[in-house]
Amino acid sequence: MLDSVLSVFLKKELRELRGNTQVLPGYFLLPLVVIAIPTVMLAILPLDPTAVATDPDIVALFRLAQRDPSLAGFPNNQRLSRIIVREAATFLLLMPIILGAMSAAFTIAAEKQQRTLEPILATPLSDRDLLTAKLLAALVPAVVVTWATAVVYCLAVAIVTFARIGEVFWPSLELLQGVIVLAPLGGGAAALVGMRASIRAVDVQGAVQTAGLWVVPLGMALVGLLGRPAMRSALLG
Repeated sequence: MLDSVLSVFLKKELRELRGNTQVLPGYFLLPLVVIAIPTVMLAILPLDPTAVATDPDIVALFRLAQRDPSLAGFPNNQRLSRIIVREAATFLLLMPIILGAMSAAFTIAAEKQQRTLEPILATPLSDRDLLTAKLLAALVPAVVVTWATAVVYCLAVAIVTFARIGEVFWPSLELLQGVIVLAPLGGGAAALVGMRASIRAVDVQGAVQTAGLWVVPLGMALVGLLGRPAMRSALLG
């Protein structure tokens, strides 16, 4: 009986997420940005440092690639391509943090605003089951979208690098481990913070703003401190 109620409630949460016009666009825009930025850069940036001596931004990228010891031994065109791929891949770890937090921020606050929280609390669900269902409804879609984005990202990179330099870049084990393991962990932590903000907020806007103020800066710091070192060797090749 309880499992049936929990299953129905979880389906309700996922259905509401699909109809949420404030959160749902992020599930399309973020993957598009993560895939498009490195793909466009790889497609249009000149790969020969002698051809861009007057462009300080491109020159700075080449210098950064040349100073990276993990890229030593690669030709200049591969150094620039690989550093773009590697640095852009870290955004895959930020995706579940943002999506998970924003989705979770709507959970309890939306129920309060719509005055549907009291009827839910009257069901046989315990508080733990209620929060677990809401956590899963926020976390699972964020992680699945991140994993799907990672697959498309790797395919797009492989196609563009083959077209530009005649070599296919494939994901290394470090990149796969980073996305598979760190994405759910980061997304879960962010979703918990979002739910905390949702419980304490009086309306949805306040919950989203509070979650954003806490999660986005902390998420970027965690990705920088833990994600980038974990994926440091994710050069694809």
